[in-house]
Amino acid sequence: MPKHGLTPEEVSEPPSKRAKSDSAPSASQGPTLESATSVQIPSLHANTKWTLATIQRTRPLLPDILDPALKKAALTHPGKANNDPVASYERLEWIGDAYLELIASSFIYQTFPTLPAGKSAQRREMLIRNTTLGEFSVYYGLDKMADIPEEFNMEGRVGGTNASQKVRVKILGDLFEAYVGGVILSDPANGIQRASDWLKALWGPIMAEYIREEEKKAKKPEQKQSASGQTLDPKTVLEAAIGARGVKIEYKDLPSKNLKDRGTKLPLFAIGCFMTGWGETNLQLGHGSALSKKEAGQKAAQMALDNKKLLKKFADKKAEMKAAREAQLQQAGVTFPLKDQPSAQETTGGVL
Repeated sequence: MPKHGLTPEEVSEPPSKRAKSDSAPSASQGPTLESATSVQIPSLHANTKWTLATIQRTRPLLPDILDPALKKAALTHPGKANNDPVASYERLEWIGDAYLELIASSFIYQTFPTLPAGKSAQRREMLIRNTTLGEFSVYYGLDKMADIPEEFNMEGRVGGTNASQKVRVKILGDLFEAYVGGVILSDPANGIQRASDWLKALWGPIMAEYIREEEKKAKKPEQKQSASGQTLDPKTVLEAAIGARGVKIEYKDLPSKNLKDRGTKLPLFAIGCFMTGWGETNLQLGHGSALSKKEAGQKAAQMALDNKKLLKKFADKKAEMKAAREAQLQQAGVTFPLKDQPSAQETTGGVL
């Protein structure tokens, strides 16, 4: 007789699991969602970053929920299950929402290694908001497969009440979250990886513009640094390149009433970079738009720096003025070179 009357297999099981096995319902009690009790924890480093080369032009196939009971629950509205949280998508939607947020965070964290937390959250919201997930539900036909009250259907209840568009979008988003939860929980061995691969391909095109910017930034030469080793921002580099006594570089607001970020739909600030000096008055050197004025100003300065032809014109004038000043001082008996400010060539690495 095994120790304590238990088989070796039972001894190796946790007490909580043995208790559940002992009290398992009989077949007459109907199907259960026992597999849903095994919650998987994904690894942040299991998901590799997005690249433009791996973004798919067509959407991936819908992965299946391997457990029939879970699949039925994932596609059943609480109102069609007597508000039973286990027989409907209520619990699966809750856990699916958590998985979506964590998986999206993982991909964003890997792809954009220097992106501030606030902007990372904004990009994550683009991926997991109801309008995005609801559109996925319609694309895959989850709304057609689901058992939901007629008033929540796209057509609405014939001759009866109809839910608002906002409520319908919420229902469609809930359906997708529940389906993701079902895919993961129904496959303890590979559910996380299957869902992550699917979502990576599905979300990739939404992030394409940001991924392109990230890869373009990675290909750029290293940013200029000060003597102390600190990275110089575009405004500082521009000032060093063409700034001088009597030359004024300003950053002013530009009209931005209808400007919105393509992804987040949040309003953008527009800033212009203007210069007075070197024979010019209020000359616009560049412009930029961003979710903050500070970033928009830096983009405007970077646009000015990217205009090599115009930048060289003013840098040459600065060099001529400096040479003339040094000549005057030499005539006055001052023989040491002036090094009060680096030349444009020194600051920009000789690219002017």
